[in-house]
Amino acid sequence: MNISPIQLKEKYINWLEREMSVKNIGEFFEITSPFLDRYNDYLQIYAKLENNNEIFLTDDAYTINNLKMSGIDINSLKRKQILENFLKKYRVQLNGDALEIRAGMEDFPQKILFLLQAMLNVDDMFMLSQNKVSSIFLDDIKEFFDNNEIFYSENVSFIGKSGFFYSYDYLIQRTKNKPERLCKAINNPNKQNFQSTMFMWNDTKETRNADSNLIVFLNDADKIDSNVIEGFKNYNVTTIPWSNRKDYLHMLTA
Repeated sequence: MNISPIQLKEKYINWLEREMSVKNIGEFFEITSPFLDRYNDYLQIYAKLENNNEIFLTDDAYTINNLKMSGIDINSLKRKQILENFLKKYRVQLNGDALEIRAGMEDFPQKILFLLQAMLNVDDMFMLSQNKVSSIFLDDIKEFFDNNEIFYSENVSFIGKSGFFYSYDYLIQRTKNKPERLCKAINNPNKQNFQSTMFMWNDTKETRNADSNLIVFLNDADKIDSNVIEGFKNYNVTTIPWSNRKDYLHMLTA
């Protein structure tokens, strides 16, 4: 089946509008998104209009509390540093255990997207890879890059055709023989993460060079649904299962 990036974007936006709901709960609006966490629960955020006409957005501590209930200690120095980096990437503040962000009326949609991205990524990346308990997936990738002299930039953001900003975990620069390569790490490869990654990439690549590529690292400690691999393949996105990473060195090096 042939489909253009514009058609894919329209289908995604229509689905987003159809699946997102908002209702009043006291002084807050409860916004239920179509995005799922690792328990297959819909992510919810809460919005409140403040006196200065700012909009206050919060996850009501849902993301961090879920991690704690899963037995994950977020108070270690290493995990605190990683959490701070995630929050900085998405311009989100931590208040106690709550993820929070403030918006004006003009940038309200972008700030909702930032908060949802932060919730999804913190929830996903703090799950430890089963084959290396002391490490987190992003650290594994960084160590692999360093050990193999793959030159990269971390936590890069690009504006898409829609005007929204999207964050990528790594950027491998264009060289004489290789195009620009944007990299995304997915610790929990599922349909939800596939859809959100493809929406981000299809919006971003409209503003990048025509030959820019997306490379997705997949944690395959558990069996990956073949539909996820096939879905990325259909859109010419390179997937690198973590257990086979050395087979793809030629794509990553200069």
